[in-house]
Amino acid sequence: MMSKIKEIQLRRAVISDAEAIAAVRIEGWQTSYRGMIPDSYLDTMSLEENVEQWRTILQALPTNEQNLRVYVAVSGDEIIGFISMVKLAEPKLGRDGEINAIYIRPQWQRCGIGKRMMHKAARSLQEMGCSSCVIWVIDGNSVARNFYEELGGQILVEQDFTWDGLDLTEVGYGWDDLSVLLASADAMPFPRAMQ
Repeated sequence: MMSKIKEIQLRRAVISDAEAIAAVRIEGWQTSYRGMIPDSYLDTMSLEENVEQWRTILQALPTNEQNLRVYVAVSGDEIIGFISMVKLAEPKLGRDGEINAIYIRPQWQRCGIGKRMMHKAARSLQEMGCSSCVIWVIDGNSVARNFYEELGGQILVEQDFTWDGLDLTEVGYGWDDLSVLLASADAMPFPRAMQ
């Protein structure tokens, strides 16, 4: 375990971050969804495919920053998490913004980084002209669900969906007003540093 939390920086993601972002996402799935998604799927997630997907997303950022932003959380020169948000072309569940990915390496969770990233996402969505947002989570992910509820997220829908041939249930959490998410993130106490 870490002896102390180092200074964490949040910065805009760039194309060269694609591999680190993909690795954080895969590690997140393999730890968060173990027991909810078959091991055979989790254990064969392809880093190369994920890197290509993220390269495509990150290449579009410079010309699309009014509709899509991705930030990475960095400790030293290591990317330890990321968050992605988008201004929706068509509202979902009455919300005009979406946080479509948030992942933090397991050893960095419960250190306040997720709170900072959610604050950054809410502020960025406001800058993009959004007033509300939605975020999705697989229903069995109680850690993420508790986190969104602590931040004032309201359950909007629980629905079945199919992902890569897997039948799953997702929960949509929403904030009617991004200022509520900002205030909730500001009000959440920082956890004590890991010993």
